[in-house]
Amino acid sequence: MKKFELPTFYAIPIFLAIALKSGVDAFFEVNSVKYLYFLLLLFGVFFLRTGRGFTRTAQQPGEVNNLQSRLWVFVMLYFTFLTLVMILQNGSPQMVFKIVSPFIFFGLLIAAQDKSLAFAMALGAALNILVNAAFMPFDYGWVYWGGIRTFKGFYMFKTDLSYSMAASVLVYAAWNRYKPTLDFLLLAAIAVVMVVLANSRANYLTMALVLAFIAYKNGTRPALLAGYAAFLGLVGGLALFLYDPQKYLGFDMSNMGSFTQGRDRIAEVLLRYGLATYGPLELLFGKGLYADLLIYMENVSDGEPNGAHNDFLYQITTQGIFGLAMNVFGWYLVYRITMSKGRREWARGLIFIAFAMYIVQGLTMAVSLYALKTWPLAMILLLVHISPDALADEVSDKKAAVAKRKRRGAWGIA
Repeated sequence: MKKFELPTFYAIPIFLAIALKSGVDAFFEVNSVKYLYFLLLLFGVFFLRTGRGFTRTAQQPGEVNNLQSRLWVFVMLYFTFLTLVMILQNGSPQMVFKIVSPFIFFGLLIAAQDKSLAFAMALGAALNILVNAAFMPFDYGWVYWGGIRTFKGFYMFKTDLSYSMAASVLVYAAWNRYKPTLDFLLLAAIAVVMVVLANSRANYLTMALVLAFIAYKNGTRPALLAGYAAFLGLVGGLALFLYDPQKYLGFDMSNMGSFTQGRDRIAEVLLRYGLATYGPLELLFGKGLYADLLIYMENVSDGEPNGAHNDFLYQITTQGIFGLAMNVFGWYLVYRITMSKGRREWARGLIFIAFAMYIVQGLTMAVSLYALKTWPLAMILLLVHISPDALADEVSDKKAAVAKRKRRGAWGIA
């Protein structure tokens, strides 16, 4: 696969939409993000008019097209289930769309099988890091959070910036095959600085996972990585002992409510006044897509509409065990499709890290409701699927060249 492979004419819209996706996330507060997602899906549908994707017959049982048909059946079932939950309980069409959208997005792009999208993702990752860094000298890129001035870049929330930086570093590293080139090291260093300035504690872990994985892919022994982790943990512990984290980082480790920013209280309310009171049907199918907000408002004196801030708790509360199982099955199906053309040696461990980042995010927020959290995972899986190992790619290119010569010969122009 050519590293800087450009899109064919029909793929230009989706190429640009993916490359510029992170920039459009800046307009989250005016609800324009959803319009980009609609456009991405629209351009994805356009791929189905090109003679690719579904029009091809799978050569072997279990190849991507067979699995892809199952993905569309799953999407229809999941969409129908969430719509029924919305109608019979509560929710909104926008919530249903956002929860299902990463699976639709992945299915459409897999149908396209366009290798240029790997370059689009890498370009988008680099732009995301550099453009956010350009906001560091300006007040717009900063916000006061808990009395501490923190960096948010062009995002509305510092957590969105931080997760996006970690995902961007991972995508660019994977596209670059983890080589410690000057451009990658520069982008990674800038991203790490922004994550530190953003003070998003969960994303300290996601960025650490990404950097440790890249170091491992470059030959660093796991024992050495564990040693570095222990050393940094010791330094961090000493720093917390010597300096007041509330003064410099904006949180008080002696107060659980302050440290978790109220998440422990939310979890307690949802467990005690929510799940503990559910009957069998409610445990199975939930109480509606707004259930977490309603339970908290009805049982806390201040009445503030605080959501679950935990994706697993959110899904159990709102959609029940069945909804959570559907979501897990959807990602399993996406994983199966990703691996349907065989394992990629270059990507060994990449999918594990991508899901680990996703799970870490899910511990502190309801990620399934936010496409800027779910689509990066879908794109990393797509990157793995469309990027074979070098030798396999050479064989594929030779077969394509032979087929092209045969077609030209059939028309007398060989």
